[in-house]
Amino acid sequence: MPSFRKFFFFASTTGLVFALSACSSSNDTSNSASDTTASTSPNVVVTYSAIGDVVSRLVGDSATVTVLIPNGQDQHDFEPSAQDVETLNNATLVVSNGLDLEEGLEDALVQVEKSGVSVFHITDHVTLLDAANGDEKESAAKEEHDDEEEDHDHGTEDPHVWLDPETLAQAIPALADALTKATGKDFAEEAATVVNELTALSAKVRDIMGTVSECNLVTGHDSLGYFAARYSCTVVGAVIPGFSTAAEASAGSLAELRALAKKNDVKAIFTELGTPSDVTAQIAKELGVEVVELSTHVLPENGGYDEMMTQLATAIANGLS
Repeated sequence: MPSFRKFFFFASTTGLVFALSACSSSNDTSNSASDTTASTSPNVVVTYSAIGDVVSRLVGDSATVTVLIPNGQDQHDFEPSAQDVETLNNATLVVSNGLDLEEGLEDALVQVEKSGVSVFHITDHVTLLDAANGDEKESAAKEEHDDEEEDHDHGTEDPHVWLDPETLAQAIPALADALTKATGKDFAEEAATVVNELTALSAKVRDIMGTVSECNLVTGHDSLGYFAARYSCTVVGAVIPGFSTAAEASAGSLAELRALAKKNDVKAIFTELGTPSDVTAQIAKELGVEVVELSTHVLPENGGYDEMMTQLATAIANGLS
């Protein structure tokens, strides 16, 4: 009897261990497969929210889109953390604006590109505005250049391409090609849809701006060049005379701005993210005009790129009326 109990106990224990081992092995396999699927799922990292919204429309459910710069933070002064750099290094494709808009990210973008991560610069695929002569200029991507020495800081070229939907639309076919190369999925059909949507959005913005008889703009910094060129406006000047909010206004530049604003009978001073409010308020007071805040770099709380552009146009039209 005792030997029988010993045998029964041994057999039962062995069976239990075997069952637990099999169960554990099954679970490990499941988790491993899940982790592998997650790790191989395409991850498109976009530098900031406005372009991130458009990229999300383009990829749909075919990839995960991660926006690096938090919506509401100035792209010009964002500094990446170690985790942000890791996110860039693990990306299937990185989409940036280019032209040094993301100033604090430039070094990280150069390094991840050198390490083999594909980086798509929007401004390499559109017609650029050159502030030096006010002319449009073909993108540097259409020129022969050495990839090792490629420099996306073009100095006099305006980086704020997303503030004109039609200019942004120019980059979509090339972006679709980059996505196809990175993921293996053909995005040609989605690209055509997004281009049509951006063209329709531009028509809507044009209708809003059509209510304005004269569009002379004084802005926070030089951000509305593409918007002005597309919708028949003139940028008289800016509180911060430069493409970056990191630049500083001098007493001389502010005196010149006041004179230009008076000469052109401006109706409002349009501020935006990064504009010094005290300086703007003083200029507006001297000119006897209102200060109107624009959302040029931030998506609205309950909306995307389309809502941002229509709200921007509406704010400008109302401010000028």
